[in-house]
Amino acid sequence: MFTGLKKSESKRLAALELLRREDKTRDAALAEFARLACEVMGVEGCFITTFDDDFQYIKYVKDIPIKHAQIRIEQTMCQYSLDARQTVMSSDTRLDERFNHQPLVKNGDILFYASAPMINKDGTVLGTLCVTHPETYVPTSRQITNFHRVAALATVYLESCYTIGLVDALTALPNRQFLMKEMARLSLEKASGSYALVIFDCIDMPRAYELSRYLGVEALEKLLRSFGPLLQLRLKLKEETTLYAFATGRFAVLAEMDYALALVKRAEKLPGMQAKIAGDIDINLTIHAGYVKFSPLEDNVQEIVRQGISALHESIRQGIPVFQFNPILDHKRNNDFKLLYDLSEAIKSGDQLYLVYQPKVSLRSGKTEGVEALLRWKHPQLGQVSPAVIVALAEKTTLMSDITQWVIKTVIAQLKAWKQHGVSLPVSINVTVSDFSHPGFADELARNVLAAGLYTSDIRIECLETEKMLESDPALEELDRLKLLGFTILLDDFGAGYSNISYLRRIPIDIIKLDRSLVSQVTTDTGSRIIARNVITMLKELDYVVLAEGIEDLETARMLEEYGCDEAQGYLFSRPLSPDEIPAWLADSKPYRLLAKINAESQQQHQYGS
Repeated sequence: MFTGLKKSESKRLAALELLRREDKTRDAALAEFARLACEVMGVEGCFITTFDDDFQYIKYVKDIPIKHAQIRIEQTMCQYSLDARQTVMSSDTRLDERFNHQPLVKNGDILFYASAPMINKDGTVLGTLCVTHPETYVPTSRQITNFHRVAALATVYLESCYTIGLVDALTALPNRQFLMKEMARLSLEKASGSYALVIFDCIDMPRAYELSRYLGVEALEKLLRSFGPLLQLRLKLKEETTLYAFATGRFAVLAEMDYALALVKRAEKLPGMQAKIAGDIDINLTIHAGYVKFSPLEDNVQEIVRQGISALHESIRQGIPVFQFNPILDHKRNNDFKLLYDLSEAIKSGDQLYLVYQPKVSLRSGKTEGVEALLRWKHPQLGQVSPAVIVALAEKTTLMSDITQWVIKTVIAQLKAWKQHGVSLPVSINVTVSDFSHPGFADELARNVLAAGLYTSDIRIECLETEKMLESDPALEELDRLKLLGFTILLDDFGAGYSNISYLRRIPIDIIKLDRSLVSQVTTDTGSRIIARNVITMLKELDYVVLAEGIEDLETARMLEEYGCDEAQGYLFSRPLSPDEIPAWLADSKPYRLLAKINAESQQQHQYGS
């Protein structure tokens, strides 16, 4: 708090203000220093103080009838050691013109007096350590030396207490703990009116760490130190407005409502900002801010800070300059977080997650070519949770990998169980780029499959996030390894997003799944028919097996079969089935009956067309 803050008068005043306030832990430690000083000097009385520019504040007193905890500096005995910035000592205060007018001297309570200023390394007087005696007294040189040592220790304690705890070491600005103490002070003093906490984010920290990889930590630290002055300049902060180092690359302002809203408006209109990181290298900065309004009389400090962080993260998530805390949205995010925790517990529980299997049917033979394993979650309180919600919760966390491993383990066990009952059917599992990016994923999967007495052809891999897959060399290496080990590779949701055929040739794909958005309107929309027909024709020319998902009616199936689509998956054939329903499904002739209808309708169409 003190190191570096003397460059700004407002920060120095903030430091002294913090010393003034009550802090039971700190003041108890100061009392120990005062009692030790009393002991080494061999006297009866002592007191220890802190200062701001107008008042002295008594933090502890022993055996002296001091009536007031707050005294104007010009009325104190300590003013002389404060002004001289050195120890002042009087063996008989009655004969000392500086002190003989003081009531405590006239009453005979203080005849011997010594006051040592506590001065930090930046030259700020933090307070005084004082000892007294009701009789005249002349201490020895050894006692005086020890008294100075105690005063020095008390100074180091105060400075280290605040420098370590309340100042950001990198920027030398007051830190988050300082900010929260200031907010607590407003609450304790029952400050009226409305305030706002505004938190600014200056740089995406993963990007910053990547910069340090190439330019070094020193260059990154120089960049981070530049953010504070840059914000003060661009936001036109008043001299008396404190900028807090909230976290690495983040800053905060605590202000009364009108001024805070003026800052918010400036933040909304901040032009593109640049900061120099090394030599002639500048980087573009995108500043985000979140703010929350509050009343010190009513609101909890910890909760207000949490809400400010929530607003900031929403600003970043939405890609907008400023976002005001929204309790409804915050409640939803909190529910999502709770659900994410519940999901992690569900993976461990063994009785909430389960798999269902949706058949994939050949449009030529009616044979079931395989099934896709689909994850389901029955929450103990909420009931069935949508698979889309599960993916949205887990996709940016390590839970995605945990879910994949759970699915693999469950599918292997199910395949073993089916084989024991004479059912042999390949199962497709969905795998994300984060799973593929783990070195050894393919070999570990193969070991687990073979250890269960199965073949790699029993499990098929459906690749999600194609674009990310193409950007990840480790993922592509694992895919090549999977193919080499005998796994069949499917590309999921083709046509829904990134669908560059030339790039897809880099992935060792066997089967391409057409997304339902590509085929859902082939019976009603001419454009959709043309696109679907040409895409299927092109994929077949590239020797892919083509599978259409989301097929719900006979006419769509017929048209896709006519265009050359090999397989279909959807409610026309079957909803997702429980493991126990699969044997009965395989014995059912429904796919063959549907195929017969498809063929019959195709013949009628050709006859009508001829």
